Amino acid sequence: MNALAIASCRVSSTEQLENNSLNRQRDAVLKAAQELGVTIPEDGWWSGSVSSKRGNNINRKDIKEMLAYAKKKRGQVKFLIVDEPDRFMRSIDEASYFEVLFRQSGVTVWYASNPELNKQDLGAKLLKFSKYFSAEGSNEERINKSISGGIKAIQEGRLPSRPKPGYQKSTRSGVHNINPLLANPLRLTLVSLAHRITTPTQALKDLNETDFGKYYSKLKMDSFRRMACDPYYAGIIDLGGKFNVRNENGLHEPLISREDHEAILRVFDRNPKNQTGHHKNKNQVYPLSNKITCDDCERANKQHPRITSCPLNNGKKRSVTKYYEKYRCRGCYRYMKKDDVHEQFSVLLDNTVLEKEGLAELRQKLVKAFNAKHQNAQNDIRRLETANTKLQEGVISKVDAATDPDNAVIKQEILQSIQRIKDDISKNETKIESLRHQHDNDLGEFLDFAFGFLKSKGSKFFELTEDDMQRCKLLVFPDKIYIDKDGKVYTNQISPIFRGRDKKKDLLRSSNSIMVRVRRL
Repeated sequence: MNALAIASCRVSSTEQLENNSLNRQRDAVLKAAQELGVTIPEDGWWSGSVSSKRGNNINRKDIKEMLAYAKKKRGQVKFLIVDEPDRFMRSIDEASYFEVLFRQSGVTVWYASNPELNKQDLGAKLLKFSKYFSAEGSNEERINKSISGGIKAIQEGRLPSRPKPGYQKSTRSGVHNINPLLANPLRLTLVSLAHRITTPTQALKDLNETDFGKYYSKLKMDSFRRMACDPYYAGIIDLGGKFNVRNENGLHEPLISREDHEAILRVFDRNPKNQTGHHKNKNQVYPLSNKITCDDCERANKQHPRITSCPLNNGKKRSVTKYYEKYRCRGCYRYMKKDDVHEQFSVLLDNTVLEKEGLAELRQKLVKAFNAKHQNAQNDIRRLETANTKLQEGVISKVDAATDPDNAVIKQEILQSIQRIKDDISKNETKIESLRHQHDNDLGEFLDFAFGFLKSKGSKFFELTEDDMQRCKLLVFPDKIYIDKDGKVYTNQISPIFRGRDKKKDLLRSSNSIMVRVRRL
């Protein structure tokens, strides 16, 4: 049975597709397969318009499918044939990475139109690097030109993207015409909004029932809000992101007047978004939610004795609404002021202190924990030192190549490559020096913060982040925290390294401490 090969033919633009680039690549691949004496099965072809710029190749569908195919038929598939390096991808690092991945599956990447790259000597590797360097550079240049061209188009009053909803392409690039079928329903909707004839909710419902709503995907309020507030419909081109340019005088015909556009903005300002979603800062505002247990409810064996957040308002209109921050027991439904609960918890923390022996033990543990965390920096230093060693080896090999008379034609490219490697080495050395000097300073600041926090932990607890609050609570109070009917917060157990203010060892005095209360005694 003949050995097999798979093939990839790729274009990155519609112009290349129209110029018959895929067929030309296919002919070159078939010729190379014939010379190699391999067969490309019908299911062994991948082709299409796929971006191969830096950062896009890791998740490329065709690459993943080809790797899976090669692994499935390991031992049968010997080559992945592509026309030229830039038809494979336009990234130096990712090209080398995927060549290694294919090689691990027994597949060699073969360049049909560049047979000199298929050798395994140093010269071929250097030429291949130059090809991928050129491909990545040209791609970066194309991106920069695209941004520059887009900015220029906006400055001229043209839109450097596909037509907005309600518009269609015209004979002038970037100057789109009104779509006679779809623009009128949108115009009527926007005008009715501007003149307060309908509410945003009703306007959205009406628009979705028109030809506009049937042609485009059904809009939801977020998308409708963005579209209705888009200044493009008032003759203004305003694009953020990589362009970040605004032109008040677009060349396209507007759907509404500037006055109507300003009125629509005021409508949505007066009707703020109600779907606020998950409150990301809820646990920061109510850090003791679900962390405290109601004493009475647990005694009564109720199913949900936990204390949770429950903000209240007086039920009046928005302009005079007052909000009250409360906690509530899920078992007995009694309410507690948030500030009162936090104050009682602060008292509990402040009355939980460390003896001298505990302070010394804690310091040892903090230093140990810091050094363990700092191990990541040590690993970074070792990684950078290893990288520099390999880079130095690369410099030596490239110096040898530069002095080889056979490489006289590309000597200048080799020297430039050597200089880039030396720059990388210098950057790594700077990083190594910075990492080594940072450790002692960071350790001192860490210990100052830790012991400063211990002195006033009751008041500083609620200044911590959500995660740090949880860590602090587990460090000091490994058992449940309770609140009784009088609003007093207490616990039955504290961390073994903490001790009460009273240094006497008798059980009676310890159990009577304001820090720890043993229930039912």
